[in-house]
Amino acid sequence: MSLVRLIKVNASDMEALKEYVAALYTHGEDYDSMVNIEEGVTSLLRNENLATPYFIKREDQRIGYVILTRYHSVEKGGLTLFIDELYVEERHRRQRVGSDIMARILEIAQESGAKNLWAQVERSNLAAQSFFTQHGFIVDPHISFERPL
Repeated sequence: MSLVRLIKVNASDMEALKEYVAALYTHGEDYDSMVNIEEGVTSLLRNENLATPYFIKREDQRIGYVILTRYHSVEKGGLTLFIDELYVEERHRRQRVGSDIMARILEIAQESGAKNLWAQVERSNLAAQSFFTQHGFIVDPHISFERPL
């Protein structure tokens, strides 16, 4: 297998990113969130200090994407990186792509001085739950709340 890399998404690649985001949400439980894709992806460029989108590439081929969002947590001791979205095309799954990408995400987190790495998955997505626990994540005991504005 060839080396898998993370390449920052730039403004000229936003349409390709939107296609990947749509593919992720089409297969997830949160299909209603697709109404926010346009603004959600566009806002990435306005808030580069808060979130960074990356394409996952194998050789010169895009095979997915990940978005890393930064926030401060007093409870966790400082900077936390949130794996907001992680998507690998189905035909590239089960080929260690996720493990290779997780290794790179860990490097990015350590290089940025993060104290914690966090991810969230749907209750029904057992494959994602297994993936994260296999990579050292533990189930967070908190109950999340949100309020759309």
